[in-house]
Amino acid sequence: MGIPEALLAAGLPPLARAAWVEVSLDAIANNVRSLKARLPEGGHIDVVLKSNAYGLGAVQIARASIAAGARAVLVATVDEAIQLRRAGISAPLRVLWRVPSEYLREAAQLEIGVPATSPAVVTELLAADLHGLSPLIVDVEVDTGLGRDGILPDELEKQLTLLRAASDRITLRGIWSHLTAAEDAPRSERQAERLNEVSDQLADPAAGGLSVGLERHLVGSGGLLTMGGTQHVARVGIALFGVVPNALRSTSSAADIGLASVYQLIARPIRIATLPAGHGVGYGPHFVAKRPSRIITLPIGYADGISYHDKDRAEVLVRGVRLPVVGTIAMDSITIDATDHPAKDLSPLDDVIFIGRSGDEVIEPVDVARRRETITNEVSTSFTNRLARVYTRAGLPVAVATLIEATP
Repeated sequence: MGIPEALLAAGLPPLARAAWVEVSLDAIANNVRSLKARLPEGGHIDVVLKSNAYGLGAVQIARASIAAGARAVLVATVDEAIQLRRAGISAPLRVLWRVPSEYLREAAQLEIGVPATSPAVVTELLAADLHGLSPLIVDVEVDTGLGRDGILPDELEKQLTLLRAASDRITLRGIWSHLTAAEDAPRSERQAERLNEVSDQLADPAAGGLSVGLERHLVGSGGLLTMGGTQHVARVGIALFGVVPNALRSTSSAADIGLASVYQLIARPIRIATLPAGHGVGYGPHFVAKRPSRIITLPIGYADGISYHDKDRAEVLVRGVRLPVVGTIAMDSITIDATDHPAKDLSPLDDVIFIGRSGDEVIEPVDVARRRETITNEVSTSFTNRLARVYTRAGLPVAVATLIEATP
């Protein structure tokens, strides 16, 4: 029994078409525990679930992560945080990028933490209408070298002074920065030293104790893997999904770290036909059969996050056998050449694996990223919202999210 049949057996909403992303909540829990074990005792994992949890579904993954021991959920934008709070996520929520002034009051109402990322943003925070609300929770970002956002160290004392003076409306929670290149140990150490140096200076009573009580955090997935033993907090994104950051793959593997693969991309045939030699396949036609060819059509295309440029390069797995994608990749369909598959009884009930395992063969997200000459983060964030997400425990579906239905 495959996922489409298991959904029906479980009383869950059926798929609108035979294409889906399968997400293992067991693997999420495993990865939270494995990553947290790399921190000193008492350390905290905060999961970064921006871009709908890297395309895999923020609500379900937030629940699974918190249940497994993650402390908080971090997102890029305030509407991502509002979505999670409205979905019933009660854990601490924090936004990593500037929150427009029009949303600051709602952020305070929903206890969503916001960042102070520049002097201009500090001015907006101080001007916000927070009358009658609990103080707005603020984390202060310091630019220790990444160069794209954050308050410069020389400006930090002034900005903290202004924020501390508004303690009736603003509660300062933390002070943080972001590594430039986690794989570059000397550079990372300099950034850590800079963050600690400026924080320690401003904790001095002579400086007004401006940074006293503020939690410091610096590392993401890469930093956790390279210097996690020295940190108290890690903001974990791509590693949560069983993927080692690109720059660390030469020295670390998911298996070494204890990470499990979280997601698979699967479709089922909507047509299997043997075409005569000379028959074209798809627009162009980009592919013309040189012999009688068994062609499988799948209901998935570039509108679902499959790259148009995968033509002539992509492979899939069917019953443990690699098969090539042929023809032009269309918005809603892809075609596979199954002529050389040893099984003669391939059918619409066969799972075709774009990402995942079939028999002894596996296609990992990193394989797809290399083929596309991109980074692994982009693979799952390319999945569009019309592609169903099916969440499993012990291999069985427990929730599903589609365009028209999402189980609580």
